Amino acid sequence: MNLKLYAKESNFLRSLYKLTFVTITFLALTGIMSSRAGAGELKLTTGEYPPFTSEHIPGGGVVSEIVELVIMEMGHDFVVDYLPWKRGYILSKKGKYAATYPYLLTKEREDEFLYSAPIIEWESKVYVRRDSGIEYNSSLDLLGLRECLPHHYGGLPELDKLHAAGSIKRVSTPYIKSCWLMILNGRADFFVEDVFVADIFRREVLSERSNEVVELQKTISTDYGHIIFPKGFDQSEELVAGFNDTLAKLSERGEIARIKESFLKQHTQLVDLIN
Repeated sequence: MNLKLYAKESNFLRSLYKLTFVTITFLALTGIMSSRAGAGELKLTTGEYPPFTSEHIPGGGVVSEIVELVIMEMGHDFVVDYLPWKRGYILSKKGKYAATYPYLLTKEREDEFLYSAPIIEWESKVYVRRDSGIEYNSSLDLLGLRECLPHHYGGLPELDKLHAAGSIKRVSTPYIKSCWLMILNGRADFFVEDVFVADIFRREVLSERSNEVVELQKTISTDYGHIIFPKGFDQSEELVAGFNDTLAKLSERGEIARIKESFLKQHTQLVDLIN
């Protein structure tokens, strides 16, 4: 064999082997890096609670939009799975999810989860016909009146007591929108609803007659929804601290208020989902 040709072939093979080794090493490192990036992705879960959370609403609902903005500002990639509430809660407690939302604060849950600062305020008011003459300063002002209560709604404890004592009457309906129409048409005297949800129904159900049903000034109840992180997991304390700090900064900049305002402007067909 020609020695010069042999030398050239040997050099070529060595270069080919070297290139192959570098390529394989690069692909392996890329795979490792991708694996690490995927491992750092936060898995979150929530359920169907429109308009606050829903996989059927673009953006996932107003609370999902808030949570996702905070998580992105924290610098995390994330995915959100919409599951039945009980399943999502149990899987979160086991650490299969980094967090779940939105939940009211209870002693039982507080034993198992770390709570964020409130991500949503549910402020409920009394809604009546404008010309009804009804006022609300305390539950005594509602004595003898008819409350409209959808059958899947839980009543407020103070109103449950009045109803049990026969001090107020209740009209049950299958749909929330029916209560708005019953108030409008004088078939019920008052209805209790969260102000955010009420704005949607007044716009979509009452339409041009929305000014005929008004909210009374005094708030009848206020609750808060939180994102909760399972106790006993390495990241939870760091995540809840970072979430609270980022949420506060976004609130100060007016970003949270803008999400709520934008949501109401962008979504105009929510009633059927909420019912």
